[in-house]
Amino acid sequence: MTLAHYPARLFCMLIATLSGQASAAVIDFNSLLTATTNPFVSVTSPYIEDGFKLTTVAGASFTYGGEAIYATTAANANWTGSPGVYSGTNAYYGSAFLLERVDGGTFDLVSMDAASFWSNNANAQNFNVYGYPDAGGFVHQNFTLDSSTNTLQTLIFNDGFKGLDKIIFSSVYAQVDNINLRVAAVPLPPSLALMLPGLGLLGFLARRGKAA
Repeated sequence: MTLAHYPARLFCMLIATLSGQASAAVIDFNSLLTATTNPFVSVTSPYIEDGFKLTTVAGASFTYGGEAIYATTAANANWTGSPGVYSGTNAYYGSAFLLERVDGGTFDLVSMDAASFWSNNANAQNFNVYGYPDAGGFVHQNFTLDSSTNTLQTLIFNDGFKGLDKIIFSSVYAQVDNINLRVAAVPLPPSLALMLPGLGLLGFLARRGKAA
């Protein structure tokens, strides 16, 4: 490749890398897969995967620390084929999952899989998810999980679950897996945005000179 190609090539690479394409992440907890005869294993909190951290909170306003995190194993009667996570519960304050980006940025919640631990308890089969948009306030969706305790059910979220700072969701009566997220692209710095047209012009002139 001649030197004349490089400005155009650099321009294309910068556009592809920095133009702001959203990226996807799936928190699948597969790193928790382990060979054991125990029906569950303890999970270090915070659990971190693909730039997200999972912890627990408790209390009516989620201001208290939550209970320990656990993962199902193949020895669990509710094994779905891959590790799912859940938490213990405090008799007075309950427990819920809190998911945030490690860097504090925003994200969209697309879907997650869940399986209830109960087949005959309507209250325990309710699965609640709260999203907290960066703009303020919160959004909420409630799902009723089916009675199959070892089959994951995919929960799809509406457009309200975009641009979120965090989500808080059920953790005690169901296991969760495959949290499907979308991370918004980081906007280009103004100085770099001004450079890109110039790089494009350099690439055009270089190719034109070669053709001549």
